Parts: sequence; structure tokens; C-alpha cells
Amino acid sequence: MSHTFLTTARRFGLPALVVGGLLAGCSAAPTDDRADDSQVASVQSPGTRATGPADVEDRRPLIPLDATNDEIEALRAVWGRCVAKEGGPGYEDGRMVIWKESQNDPKAKRVRAACRSTEPEFFEERQKRTDNAAFRDNQHEWYQCAKQAGYRLTTPDEDGEFGITEVGPNGDFQSPKMTACRREAFSR
Repeated sequence: MSHTFLTTARRFGLPALVVGGLLAGCSAAPTDDRADDSQVASVQSPGTRATGPADVEDRRPLIPLDATNDEIEALRAVWGRCVAKEGGPGYEDGRMVIWKESQNDPKAKRVRAACRSTEPEFFEERQKRTDNAAFRDNQHEWYQCAKQAGYRLTTPDEDGEFGITEVGPNGDFQSPKMTACRREAFSR
């Protein structure tokens, strides 16, 4: 499994397969003009307009900091349909392709690559990929806020990523206080 995937699982205190399934999100989707002058969001087919790996990464849907579970699920469904279409039986959704890829399944790697432009990306993952210095600063702010809120945390790694050592009265990474610290740190 990739370091980013495992770090995300640790950060959100979720089993790896659950985190893989949450890799979805919302972004300002491309729109198609309709005959009545309204616009509807559209999803690009995998491979559309791609000229290289960076282009595919930049087209991935973004999960904003304030995304709701419904918004996450909607984008996850788009990605899941692509995975099912490209992979066929045994590839029902994004969670399955991530799990199979972690098992070094070559078909899973091809399916995930074919659907990469529809695989949502968390705000923090994109920031880490595009502006690592800002990501580290935001991680530090998040860590400080969470520590002040009473969470018991691991020592941050070189990128500032950390985990919870013990789920106490404040809860885990999805608790209201931790979510508020995360949003405050990354919205600056």
C-alpha cells in the first residue's frame, strides 16, 4: 500500500479499506450547456484530454474541507461506475480496486489508471502533491490545535502528519473538535 494511503488511514483513524472507499469528493465540475441555457455538471470520461500523468492528477475531483458525506458518496459513485466498467466482475467499486492494487494485482493497476481522472482527492492530498511546504505548515497548525484540544497524538513525521495514540473523550479524527481544527488549519 502507498505511504499516502496508509497515512490517510492513520490520520482519519479508519481501516484502510474504509479510507479507500472515502477517496471521493466534490469540486467545481465541468459543465455542459443545455438548450434552455442552464448548465449541468458533467463528468469527463477517463483519458479525455490527457496529455500526461500530471494532467490526470490535476483533473481529479477535489473533496473540499467542508464536504458532506452525501457529496463524498456522489463522487465516489462516479468513480465506482468507472472502476466497474473498466474492471468488470470483481471490481464493483473504488474500494475493491484499491484493495486489489495493494495486493499487487496488475489488472487493478490498469483499472485504477484508466479511472484516475474520476478518483476523488482530499484537499490535503492535493495540497501535499502541489504545495508540500504549505501542507507541512497546515499540518503543524492542525497538530497544535488538536493537541491544545486535548487529543493524544503521535509525534508528527517529516511532512507533519500525525495520528491519534488513544481515542479519549474528544473522539477520533472524525470528531467535531478534530474536524474544526482540521478545517481551521487548512483554510488559511
